[in-house]
Amino acid sequence: MKFAIIGTILTVAIFSPAPFANRAQSADIYPANCGTSANHVVMVRGVIGYWPNADHLADCIMEQGMSLSIHSPLAAMRNADAIANFINTHESCPRLNIVAYSLGCDAAIQLCHSLNEYGVTVDRLILIETTFCKAPIPGNVRYCVNLYEERGMRDHFPAFRGVPQRASCPSTTLVNKELSTTDLPERRVTHFNIASKEATHEFVLKQLETCIR
Repeated sequence: MKFAIIGTILTVAIFSPAPFANRAQSADIYPANCGTSANHVVMVRGVIGYWPNADHLADCIMEQGMSLSIHSPLAAMRNADAIANFINTHESCPRLNIVAYSLGCDAAIQLCHSLNEYGVTVDRLILIETTFCKAPIPGNVRYCVNLYEERGMRDHFPAFRGVPQRASCPSTTLVNKELSTTDLPERRVTHFNIASKEATHEFVLKQLETCIR
């Protein structure tokens, strides 16, 4: 399963145009310092670093007092041991949250499986337009919300779609949020710009706010 995801990432990377540059694109920095809210957020970008306006969301997360690290899909899967070590050795930063977009969602799910082997619990897993459903959400994830949009015939092409997810354990609260069932605007929203929308950022921030309380 892991190798299938890696193969997909490499294939798309070869044939995809370069992503828009932004400050978050070069922020694969680990470890990070703990914030004031005792929460750490791992952001996982799309293929070859694609996530327009990710720096805005990152700034908003840090303004809430959370520490933050940003990873490419491959780096997220490779850094499972470093992330686990960071969480387990920082008593002031006990809660781990993951926010991911597009193919980064699939990498984030694989990351959660790896973290499960280290005994690390993921408090919140927030997925935006997961392109595949290769593996279920593992039991070490307490709460997962998956934001996606059904697009009819275009759902046959992974590069244009988001899909619902499934959980492997009843202890995981899984909420599949199809775009039309939310307050987010549907007009002119595509797989390639949904994660850059301010309304989507507000949605993510509201999900994370419950971790601070």
